[in-house]
Amino acid sequence: MTGRSSHPHAFPIAQISITSRQLGGAFVGTIAGLVLFSALLVNPAVGKLTKGPLIVDYADVLLGYFLWAMGVGIALLWLARRIRRAPGWADRVAVLVVLLGGVVLADRFLLTRFGLPLWKYDAEIRYRHRESTVRTLASQGRPNDHAIINRWGFHDTEFPREKPKGEFRALMIGDSVTMGFGVTYVETFSSQLEGLLDAGDRRHTTHQAINAGVHGYSTFQEKVALERSLVFEPDIIFVGFCMNDVTEPFVVDVELGGTGLDYHGVSQTPNPVMGWLGNETGVGRLMQALAARGKTRELEARIEIYSVATMVQESHTSPKMREAWNILLPQMTGLYQGAKTRGIPVVLLIFPYSFQLLDDKFRDPQRILIEHAAQNGVDVIDTTDAFARLVFDDPGLVEYLRGRGKSSEEIYAYHEHQVRKYFFDHDHFNEAGHQVVAKLIYDYLAGHEFIDATPPAGRSD
Repeated sequence: MTGRSSHPHAFPIAQISITSRQLGGAFVGTIAGLVLFSALLVNPAVGKLTKGPLIVDYADVLLGYFLWAMGVGIALLWLARRIRRAPGWADRVAVLVVLLGGVVLADRFLLTRFGLPLWKYDAEIRYRHRESTVRTLASQGRPNDHAIINRWGFHDTEFPREKPKGEFRALMIGDSVTMGFGVTYVETFSSQLEGLLDAGDRRHTTHQAINAGVHGYSTFQEKVALERSLVFEPDIIFVGFCMNDVTEPFVVDVELGGTGLDYHGVSQTPNPVMGWLGNETGVGRLMQALAARGKTRELEARIEIYSVATMVQESHTSPKMREAWNILLPQMTGLYQGAKTRGIPVVLLIFPYSFQLLDDKFRDPQRILIEHAAQNGVDVIDTTDAFARLVFDDPGLVEYLRGRGKSSEEIYAYHEHQVRKYFFDHDHFNEAGHQVVAKLIYDYLAGHEFIDATPPAGRSD
């Protein structure tokens, strides 16, 4: 009976032994599985189901998280296999990947909550457009329409850097009005001007109106944008000027006492490394969101002091407004000279606030700009009169209302429906407003013989 169990129903008992290496490998493999599972939950495909049209604003950060999670997860799976086989370097590498990968993935996940704005940090001019980027116009109530930034950082279609033979190129410099805030590219005056040139210019074979406008740009930023854009060999440069160009730097620019807070979501910092950390990481965007809460009241106070309405009425009397003009006008001179020293004609485009259209007494800023441009030998297209004629298209009615004792505010309110035909807020144009600007520029180019707009023989326009 030796070597056999005395119990009739006994079975051999298997000896189960799990080594520490197997446990370590299983632990790392579990983490890898969780990371890979998170990639299945956080990605553009799932985001499209949860965010609908707004997925366009988050697709890049969602894709970024997905790629990082897949990379970290696959690396950990491979390391888990190495750990189970034999002791060695895989243990230390796995710990490093878990720690660093966890930090990166946590940051990338935060970024999927905040997203990245249309702009990115620029050490020289605070910020610029994020190249090859698409964002919705959801903030303007158009979630299905998009602002598309090309590879050069312009709200424009793609075009080559080298100018093709026979092409006429106009460069549009300016802020959000020039860029086309709230409208798609095809609705901007740059695009509409191209259409007019294609149809009416007989001298050139192709036309490119380069839209280099960027939201919120001030004159010093536009000067740099102009210099950077000269590589595209423009034949003429148009500088768009909106009335808030006088006051906005004092509201947001830290160097001028501003809060450093504006709607671009790009914090001011002189250090490129800190600029990247503060604006391109999830933690940085979280810190910005927290900091913004404490600056809102300060921002509102600065806006009240440096309001456009105050500037329009007190450009010659307010010390603060005189200071603003004394800073701005030399910058405008430098901008003009940046074009003229290279032999490129430059034209100033003046864009009004809609409340300036009714009364001439609100147009002191236009007169200051026109006088300064004349001193610098720069032509001006002041769009104020054109929009005033379109909005207040019945002078007799305006005089009748004045005769009835109506105030300017009441007369303006009576014409509000006319204003909305061309403006969607106080200073930004809708498609029809951009069409007006495009026609004014086209007429200038034709009148100054930059193009040949004469109709073919036998045809009269």
